[in-house]
Amino acid sequence: MARDREKTRDGTRLTGRGAGLLLLALAVTVTGALLPEPNAVRLGLLGMLLLPLTWPLARRNLRALRVERRLPETCFAGQLFPMDLVVVNDKPRLDSVAVELEDGIAGPAERGLTARWLRCRGGRVVRTLTTRLMRRGTAHRLRSMLSSTFPLGLWRSRMELRDTIEVTVYPRPVTPRALEEATDSAMIDAEESESTHRDWMGDFHGIRAFQPGDRLKLLHWPSLARSGRLMVRQFDRPLPEKYFVVFHSIYPGKTTGERGDAFESAMELLCGLLLHCRDTCIPLDLIASFNNWQPVPVATPPQIEDALYLLAAARRNGEREAASLIRALSFVERHTRVFILSDVSVRDWEPLLPDFPFSITCMSVSDLRIKRPGVFKPATEAGKSAQFSVPGAQ
Repeated sequence: MARDREKTRDGTRLTGRGAGLLLLALAVTVTGALLPEPNAVRLGLLGMLLLPLTWPLARRNLRALRVERRLPETCFAGQLFPMDLVVVNDKPRLDSVAVELEDGIAGPAERGLTARWLRCRGGRVVRTLTTRLMRRGTAHRLRSMLSSTFPLGLWRSRMELRDTIEVTVYPRPVTPRALEEATDSAMIDAEESESTHRDWMGDFHGIRAFQPGDRLKLLHWPSLARSGRLMVRQFDRPLPEKYFVVFHSIYPGKTTGERGDAFESAMELLCGLLLHCRDTCIPLDLIASFNNWQPVPVATPPQIEDALYLLAAARRNGEREAASLIRALSFVERHTRVFILSDVSVRDWEPLLPDFPFSITCMSVSDLRIKRPGVFKPATEAGKSAQFSVPGAQ
């Protein structure tokens, strides 16, 4: 959806053909006067007169032209989508001829459209093309350029349009595929008392060879008796009942700092996590500093649209104290998997967190760590954001 035109700038200048005609007419006129040759003089004067006569036509050719765009209401940054580009002639009595449009949203491959003839009083030309928007947001400013060399290619008329289109562009989703592996490797070293953790419960899946770090209680003794090799049981890990996702921009220094690129990358990571929850039908609660720490419950997959809209409209809210973050974590329920995402490195804000009685996955655009009660260990190298995978937008 596009708003009304905000500002226009136009101009009409001589083309190379028009300048050539002017020089030729002057030369013919001067030569005819020196010879003297009256017909040459009349021909030169006619050529010079042609330029001021065609100037009003060239100037009015682009007047009262309107550009319309038919876009989807929502999309992901970088995702291709179809768009209808329309040029409408609102002049009451004058047609427009040989109009070219270079649209700011069409992209480098699709420059826009060419309208050979636009009838007055609502005549229009429509072109359907495929394009994309690269930045997230809910309103996007862009420029378009209308140009024409009518009539006879003597003048080039240009009119610049500055518009604002209202399209909700979600961040490009970056799914942390290595996150699950990092969580598994961190839990392998857990104490025996953690064997009741729900992530280790599930239906029997099969057996595999014993690896260093496997628990002795998982040994499959019948296989050991038959083959003499150590084998352990594998279980299907059930999905957690709920996720609790927190985003913040806490930087415990004298200034909050400006981290535009890191914030955009964090929005992409957060978008990927939300889409993962939608695809796996996992309910979640989202609490973010850019939403004034107001909880956003997402109980069903369709409700993810509300959370994604917040990401599209998010503006960084830098803070120095962790009081709001700690208050948000105090409402975490049992059997809830907790994620804390930030555009600030984990090592800068992790010391501000007290010891909680549940595990927390701490992520930023630079590192990933698992914080368990009384223990804080870095995850494996596979969990770092440099190895996060980027699937296509869904």
